[in-house]
Amino acid sequence: MSKKQNSFANPSPQALTALAIACFIFFGILTGEIGADSNLAVAIWLFGGFVCQFTAGIIELKDGNLTGGNVMLLFGSFFMLVTGLLKTAEFICHSSGIHYSIAPDPYAWLCLAIVLTIFTPAYLVGSPVFFLGLICADIALWLITFMKLGILSPAIAAPIAAYSLLTLGLIAIYLASAVVLNNSFKRTVLPVGKPIIAVE
Repeated sequence: MSKKQNSFANPSPQALTALAIACFIFFGILTGEIGADSNLAVAIWLFGGFVCQFTAGIIELKDGNLTGGNVMLLFGSFFMLVTGLLKTAEFICHSSGIHYSIAPDPYAWLCLAIVLTIFTPAYLVGSPVFFLGLICADIALWLITFMKLGILSPAIAAPIAAYSLLTLGLIAIYLASAVVLNNSFKRTVLPVGKPIIAVE
């Protein structure tokens, strides 16, 4: 029997780039630079990110990456596809004068914040750079959740969440570049660090 080979090349650069785009957009929303009049444009960009995240997640799961594949699907499905659909619905309803409620939002975000926080330690066996990025994601998720639940004022939580997401976006760009450049030149061009916890 032949040795098992991956059927695709590493899909993480596209997924990381999509994540970075979403983070930059959410930064704009949380800082007030992107208003509700841009909901449809935001949705279109997030739909594009969903395609990248979903594709990469399926490939990663096929190749046995349980943690990475599931996290990519979570980000793609809920933070990109669902948010994009909600923004589209908000745009349509607002344009048509239809009442629109997002009452389930805080509870769904609470669930996602809990799950991602519990998943985060799994990345201690991976790149410490990405682990730092997930910490930023956790901070942002909890702050956004608390804002949606009415526990924290947006004036306090939004700027911290915004810059946490901007940091995550920059980390995602760095990691995407590292995967492409390190693989292309067959050496470490951009270091990603050794795992904090080594697992044999």
